[in-house]
Amino acid sequence: MIPQLFTPIFNEADPKEIADELRTKKGYRIFEKAIALGTLADIVNKIEIKDYLINNNNVGVVRSSWSNFLSHTLAVSQQCYDIITSEQVRAICRNYFDGPFKLSSQRLYETHTQAHLPWHTDNNLLAENKYKAKHSMPGLVFLFYLSDVSDINPFQLIPESYTWADTSTDRYFSDKYINDNYADQIVSVRAPKGTLILSNSHLVHRAEPFKCAGFRRYTFIFQVDEMSENYAGHGERLLINPAFVNDTSPEVLRYLGFGTRSDYVTLPQTSVSTLLPHDLLLMQKNILPQAFRGLMLSVAKSLIPAVMLNRIRNRVF
Repeated sequence: MIPQLFTPIFNEADPKEIADELRTKKGYRIFEKAIALGTLADIVNKIEIKDYLINNNNVGVVRSSWSNFLSHTLAVSQQCYDIITSEQVRAICRNYFDGPFKLSSQRLYETHTQAHLPWHTDNNLLAENKYKAKHSMPGLVFLFYLSDVSDINPFQLIPESYTWADTSTDRYFSDKYINDNYADQIVSVRAPKGTLILSNSHLVHRAEPFKCAGFRRYTFIFQVDEMSENYAGHGERLLINPAFVNDTSPEVLRYLGFGTRSDYVTLPQTSVSTLLPHDLLLMQKNILPQAFRGLMLSVAKSLIPAVMLNRIRNRVF
């Protein structure tokens, strides 16, 4: 039996009603406890760091400052794939978009200790990983809380802000501008784990800044945008495990971007420079024993005849 992805709270909601709310009314909709608990636990397990990806041919978690990211959920999580391609999600998209639509990005992330994300919208055009401009395509953002969110780091949004946000070409809105003009309209979403926040990509939002030792918040987010010839190549490059693809209908394949350009690099871009000092120390602690073992093997290979090495390898490994 296929495990239940969603609770009836979300699964039985009217897709057309949701789409209308996102397109012409408040611009967002909240479904508390939308994900089934079993699915929730399986997804959270994927964002926990099990090893640093150094000379590692697998797909896994990366570090960027105070956050951990798994930016290839479609390659490692059947649950994430099933949520993204679910009939309810695609039904909302069919009612929201006038034409074809495509998955633009998806990621799991863990925020901890501190963060300050500015007010922004998600209708961005990129040149590689650099902000280029705003675009006019309709878009939807699906954000799931994988942790309980109360007073620390709630998602915040400004209802109906999609009606004025595009008058600015800047990527971010300053805290002062929002506080001076829209402070009384800010909605802070304090809700239990499993909650879905579904919003218009042109809606102004952020996660409330925080600094709190020991705090962690897990989140699953993906974005769907309209497909337009005017913005060919819009969207991040995706890695997909073909074993997850249980529906090969033209709609699903187009939605996942098969046969379609996606020019953006997978975000966030990371390297050793995006690790914090304590991460670098932990990485060295993990690497040094492996490096010593590798050095000993290299010396052994240079001294022991190849035939004997093969015999040892067959017995040991």
